[in-house]
Amino acid sequence: MVIAVTNLKGGVGKTTIATNLAVCFAHRGKKVCIVDTDLSQKSSMDWSGSRDETMAKVAVFGITEKQLNKEVESLRKDFDIVIIDGTPQLAELASRTILASDIVLIPLSPSIYDFRAFESFLEKYEQVRSVKESIGKIEAFVVVNRVNESANVSREIQDALQEYSLKTLQTRIASRVAYVDSATQGLGVFEYKDKKAKEEITRLTDEVAAIIETF
Repeated sequence: MVIAVTNLKGGVGKTTIATNLAVCFAHRGKKVCIVDTDLSQKSSMDWSGSRDETMAKVAVFGITEKQLNKEVESLRKDFDIVIIDGTPQLAELASRTILASDIVLIPLSPSIYDFRAFESFLEKYEQVRSVKESIGKIEAFVVVNRVNESANVSREIQDALQEYSLKTLQTRIASRVAYVDSATQGLGVFEYKDKKAKEEITRLTDEVAAIIETF
């Protein structure tokens, strides 16, 4: 199963979601790897470099645009779950990422500026979706991320999301220091001391696992 975590907007938490999902699935006995396509930032690769070898195993590979589809197909044979940590700004790579995936998770911060960039990504997704559906099933879901717990998600954004055919996952990821602190240690929040962060990433993993079961 190949899961892409991608958006054309930077700073929406793609790597945070990718690494934390990977850790949770690894703790559930799955053989998991992350494909880092943003080789200028190498965020997932840097996270892996900080990870202790005694922790649940999550392999991380840096793969270029031209290699992506071929390498992902090869990784499918060796891993239960392949998670692509997408890069922002490169529309062509976004297309390749979607084509290589079964499930697309689109992180969205509750900001109108991020939502406008999200709309640009949706245009690219819709262009590629019909091509992907001719060769296999694909499902896309919005993950509302970096939410202030004391504030409601903008009504404007909630209303706008309803205009699209995409589903929004029920779990919302709060803006927590735990995500930053755990990442600097090469951990997922599932392995960290923040109970609330652990609970919400567990719920997110449960939702994604349920989607996988539909394939």
